Amino acid sequence: MDKEEWANTFIRWLKEVKEDSKMPLDEEWDTEIIERNEGILIKASNPKQPLDVYVGIAGNFATLYIYPGIETATLDNSQRLKIYRDLLLLSDNWRMVKYVLAGDEDEIVIKTDLDLATLGREEFSDALAVTLLALNDLVEKLGLEDKYKEAQLLHVIEIIRKKGEEGVAKEDIVEYLIKTFGVGRDIANEIVNNVLEEKEDLGYIR
Repeated sequence: MDKEEWANTFIRWLKEVKEDSKMPLDEEWDTEIIERNEGILIKASNPKQPLDVYVGIAGNFATLYIYPGIETATLDNSQRLKIYRDLLLLSDNWRMVKYVLAGDEDEIVIKTDLDLATLGREEFSDALAVTLLALNDLVEKLGLEDKYKEAQLLHVIEIIRKKGEEGVAKEDIVEYLIKTFGVGRDIANEIVNNVLEEKEDLGYIR
Protein backbone atom coordinates (compact mmCIF):
# COMPACT_ATOMS: atom_id res chain seq x y z
CA MET A 1 0.00 0.00 0.00
CA ASP A 2 1.12 3.58 -0.62
CA LYS A 3 0.99 6.28 2.06
CA GLU A 4 -2.54 7.40 1.11
CA GLU A 5 -3.82 3.85 1.41
CA TRP A 6 -2.08 3.47 4.76
CA ALA A 7 -3.61 6.75 5.96
CA ASN A 8 -7.06 5.45 5.05
CA THR A 9 -6.28 2.16 6.79
CA PHE A 10 -5.18 3.86 10.03
CA ILE A 11 -8.26 6.08 10.00
CA ARG A 12 -10.51 3.07 9.46
CA TRP A 13 -8.86 1.19 12.34
CA LEU A 14 -9.20 4.20 14.63
CA LYS A 15 -12.89 4.58 13.80
CA GLU A 16 -13.78 0.91 14.42
CA VAL A 17 -15.46 0.94 17.84
CA LYS A 18 -15.72 -2.39 19.69
CA GLU A 19 -18.00 -2.04 22.69
CA ASP A 20 -16.71 -4.99 24.74
CA SER A 21 -13.00 -4.36 24.17
CA LYS A 22 -10.62 -2.84 26.73
CA MET A 23 -8.02 -1.85 24.13
CA PRO A 24 -7.64 1.89 23.44
CA LEU A 25 -7.82 1.40 19.67
CA ASP A 26 -11.34 0.01 20.00
CA GLU A 27 -12.62 3.17 21.70
CA GLU A 28 -14.08 6.25 20.03
CA TRP A 29 -11.42 8.19 18.09
CA ASP A 30 -11.85 11.31 15.97
CA THR A 31 -9.28 11.62 13.19
CA GLU A 32 -7.99 14.39 10.98
CA ILE A 33 -5.20 14.49 8.40
CA ILE A 34 -3.30 17.64 9.34
CA GLU A 35 -0.28 17.42 7.05
CA ARG A 36 0.46 16.11 3.58
CA ASN A 37 3.93 16.55 2.07
CA GLU A 38 6.60 13.88 1.77
CA GLY A 39 4.65 12.00 4.43
CA ILE A 40 1.21 12.12 6.02
CA LEU A 41 0.38 13.10 9.59
CA ILE A 42 -2.90 12.07 11.22
CA LYS A 43 -4.20 13.55 14.46
CA ALA A 44 -6.32 11.18 16.56
CA SER A 45 -8.38 12.43 19.51
CA ASN A 46 -10.09 10.33 22.16
CA PRO A 47 -12.53 11.69 24.77
CA LYS A 48 -10.77 9.61 27.44
CA GLN A 49 -7.33 10.97 26.59
CA PRO A 50 -6.42 14.61 27.30
CA LEU A 51 -3.56 14.46 24.79
CA ASP A 52 -3.86 13.76 21.08
CA VAL A 53 -2.01 10.90 19.42
CA TYR A 54 -0.36 11.52 16.05
CA VAL A 55 0.31 8.91 13.38
CA GLY A 56 3.06 9.82 10.94
CA ILE A 57 3.53 7.88 7.71
CA ALA A 58 6.74 8.13 5.70
CA GLY A 59 8.37 5.58 3.43
CA ASN A 60 8.00 2.07 4.77
CA PHE A 61 7.40 3.14 8.36
CA ALA A 62 4.74 4.72 10.53
CA THR A 63 5.35 6.40 13.88
CA LEU A 64 3.04 7.09 16.80
CA TYR A 65 3.73 10.38 18.59
CA ILE A 66 2.47 11.89 21.84
CA TYR A 67 3.51 15.40 22.88
CA PRO A 68 3.08 15.75 26.67
CA GLY A 69 3.85 19.48 26.50
CA ILE A 70 7.06 19.33 28.54
CA GLU A 71 9.81 21.65 27.28
CA THR A 72 13.27 21.30 28.79
CA ALA A 73 15.38 23.95 27.02
CA THR A 74 14.71 26.66 29.62
CA LEU A 75 15.29 24.46 32.66
CA ASP A 76 18.49 24.81 34.65
CA ASN A 77 21.23 22.24 34.15
CA SER A 78 20.42 20.15 37.21
CA GLN A 79 16.74 19.88 36.26
CA ARG A 80 17.59 18.96 32.68
CA LEU A 81 20.08 16.32 33.76
CA LYS A 82 17.55 14.74 36.10
CA ILE A 83 14.88 14.64 33.39
CA TYR A 84 17.31 13.23 30.81
CA ARG A 85 18.35 10.52 33.26
CA ASP A 86 14.70 9.72 33.96
CA LEU A 87 14.01 9.46 30.23
CA LEU A 88 16.90 7.04 29.77
CA LEU A 89 15.64 4.88 32.63
CA LEU A 90 12.10 4.94 31.24
CA SER A 91 13.31 3.96 27.77
CA ASP A 92 14.82 0.81 29.25
CA ASN A 93 11.32 -0.26 30.32
CA TRP A 94 10.00 -0.45 26.76
CA ARG A 95 11.06 -2.39 23.71
CA MET A 96 9.06 -0.35 21.19
CA VAL A 97 8.77 3.10 22.74
CA LYS A 98 11.35 5.88 22.78
CA TYR A 99 11.41 9.13 24.75
CA VAL A 100 13.12 11.78 22.64
CA LEU A 101 13.67 15.54 22.59
CA ALA A 102 12.47 17.55 19.61
CA GLY A 103 12.45 21.14 18.38
CA ASP A 104 14.20 24.28 19.55
CA GLU A 105 12.66 23.95 23.00
CA ASP A 106 13.83 20.34 23.49
CA GLU A 107 10.26 19.18 23.98
CA ILE A 108 9.79 15.64 25.25
CA VAL A 109 8.11 13.42 22.67
CA ILE A 110 6.98 9.83 23.10
CA LYS A 111 7.34 7.90 19.85
CA THR A 112 6.82 4.36 18.66
CA ASP A 113 8.13 3.26 15.25
CA LEU A 114 6.19 0.68 13.24
CA ASP A 115 7.32 -1.32 10.20
CA LEU A 116 4.52 -1.16 7.64
CA ALA A 117 5.76 -4.35 5.96
CA THR A 118 4.49 -6.45 8.87
CA LEU A 119 1.85 -4.19 10.42
CA GLY A 120 -1.71 -5.37 10.96
CA ARG A 121 -4.55 -4.02 13.07
CA GLU A 122 -3.64 -6.13 16.10
CA GLU A 123 -0.03 -4.95 16.04
CA PHE A 124 -1.17 -1.34 15.68
CA SER A 125 -3.58 -1.81 18.58
CA ASP A 126 -0.79 -3.15 20.79
CA ALA A 127 1.53 -0.31 19.78
CA LEU A 128 -1.08 2.32 20.61
CA ALA A 129 -1.76 0.73 24.00
CA VAL A 130 1.95 0.57 24.83
CA THR A 131 2.49 4.19 23.77
CA LEU A 132 -0.30 5.36 26.07
CA LEU A 133 1.12 3.27 28.92
CA ALA A 134 4.49 4.90 28.29
CA LEU A 135 2.79 8.28 28.72
CA ASN A 136 1.45 7.15 32.10
CA ASP A 137 4.95 6.05 33.08
CA LEU A 138 6.34 9.45 32.12
CA VAL A 139 3.68 11.29 34.12
CA GLU A 140 4.43 9.17 37.20
CA LYS A 141 8.21 9.33 36.85
CA LEU A 142 8.26 13.13 36.56
CA GLY A 143 5.67 13.64 39.30
CA LEU A 144 3.12 15.23 36.99
CA GLU A 145 0.03 13.39 38.24
CA ASP A 146 -1.75 16.55 39.41
CA LYS A 147 -1.08 18.39 36.15
CA TYR A 148 -2.27 15.38 34.16
CA LYS A 149 -5.47 15.13 36.20
CA GLU A 150 -6.04 18.83 35.61
CA ALA A 151 -5.52 18.30 31.88
CA GLN A 152 -8.06 15.46 31.94
CA LEU A 153 -10.56 17.66 33.77
CA LEU A 154 -10.12 20.52 31.31
CA HIS A 155 -10.47 18.05 28.45
CA VAL A 156 -13.84 16.83 29.76
CA ILE A 157 -15.00 20.41 30.35
CA GLU A 158 -14.07 21.33 26.78
CA ILE A 159 -16.00 18.34 25.42
CA ILE A 160 -19.11 19.38 27.37
CA ARG A 161 -18.81 23.01 26.29
CA LYS A 162 -18.35 22.03 22.66
CA LYS A 163 -21.39 19.77 22.72
CA GLY A 164 -23.39 22.55 24.36
CA GLU A 165 -22.31 25.02 21.67
CA GLU A 166 -23.33 22.51 19.01
CA GLY A 167 -26.82 22.43 20.46
CA VAL A 168 -26.66 18.92 21.93
CA ALA A 169 -29.41 18.49 24.53
CA LYS A 170 -28.26 18.46 28.16
CA GLU A 171 -29.70 14.99 28.77
CA ASP A 172 -27.80 13.66 25.75
CA ILE A 173 -24.57 15.11 27.15
CA VAL A 174 -25.33 13.45 30.49
CA GLU A 175 -25.86 10.10 28.75
CA TYR A 176 -22.57 10.61 26.88
CA LEU A 177 -20.66 11.12 30.15
CA ILE A 178 -22.27 8.06 31.70
CA LYS A 179 -21.41 5.87 28.71
CA THR A 180 -17.96 7.26 27.98
CA PHE A 181 -16.53 7.87 31.45
CA GLY A 182 -18.57 5.46 33.59
CA VAL A 183 -19.79 8.10 36.05
CA GLY A 184 -23.12 7.88 37.86
CA ARG A 185 -26.13 9.82 36.62
CA ASP A 186 -26.20 12.22 39.57
CA ILE A 187 -22.52 13.11 39.13
CA ALA A 188 -22.93 13.43 35.35
CA ASN A 189 -25.89 15.78 35.82
CA GLU A 190 -23.96 17.92 38.28
CA ILE A 191 -20.91 18.12 36.02
CA VAL A 192 -22.96 19.13 32.99
CA ASN A 193 -24.96 21.70 34.97
CA ASN A 194 -21.79 23.25 36.40
CA VAL A 195 -20.05 23.48 33.02
CA LEU A 196 -23.00 24.74 31.02
CA GLU A 197 -23.83 27.30 33.69
CA GLU A 198 -20.15 28.33 33.78
CA LYS A 199 -19.78 27.51 37.48
CA GLU A 200 -16.21 27.44 38.70
CA ASP A 201 -16.49 24.92 41.50
CA LEU A 202 -15.39 21.83 39.53
CA GLY A 203 -12.61 20.56 41.77
CA TYR A 204 -14.52 17.47 42.86
CA ILE A 205 -14.46 15.90 39.39
CA ARG A 206 -11.96 13.07 39.11
